Amino acid sequence: MKARLLLALGSLFVLLPAARALPGVAEIKAAFDALDTDHNGAISLAEWEKASFALFRTADKNNDNALDPSELGSTTITQDTFQLIDEDHNGRLSIAEFMRLRRAIFTAADIDRDDSLTFVEFELLTLLTQTGWTDRNHNGRIEPSELKAALVQAFGQLDTNHDGFLSAAEAVYMLPEQFKVSDEDHDGRLTQDEFVRGYLKTLGAL
Repeated sequence: MKARLLLALGSLFVLLPAARALPGVAEIKAAFDALDTDHNGAISLAEWEKASFALFRTADKNNDNALDPSELGSTTITQDTFQLIDEDHNGRLSIAEFMRLRRAIFTAADIDRDDSLTFVEFELLTLLTQTGWTDRNHNGRIEPSELKAALVQAFGQLDTNHDGFLSAAEAVYMLPEQFKVSDEDHDGRLTQDEFVRGYLKTLGAL
């Protein structure tokens, strides 16, 4: 079961198609604030699970306590992921199956392993869902070396004019404060090294 869940988790990060543009920071902040119901600047597992349960209920259009493929339009679950986490192979996702996947996503996103998601971790979850992450050691967590590789990959996708730098417009999803912290030479743009180091510093992974 754990192996299947890790495969499904990888599917969310690697196989999820970029069906829409990466959201801007205001949209990400609004989503974060909606999850952070006690407004303490972090999303606890309890807050995440409450929101996940609400997401399931919203997606379950026919109120049969299961999600079938036709009800996936309001979620980020691909057909590949659906098949992996449908543990009993009945063509539907039970609440238990859905919640196991959501907890696995929380665990992966909790890079500093403090049982909560900071805004930067949530920002990275949004980014890596679009640009990809490989769980090289299959432990269901984003390790520092995996994060570095994922950020290098993300930089290449974000650098749309291929000039070797990220402008604020290209990093539209990023909190301005994070961009400023990362911009070590204060030239208003980020090199790949600045982009990677900035996140690693913020997360205490350097």
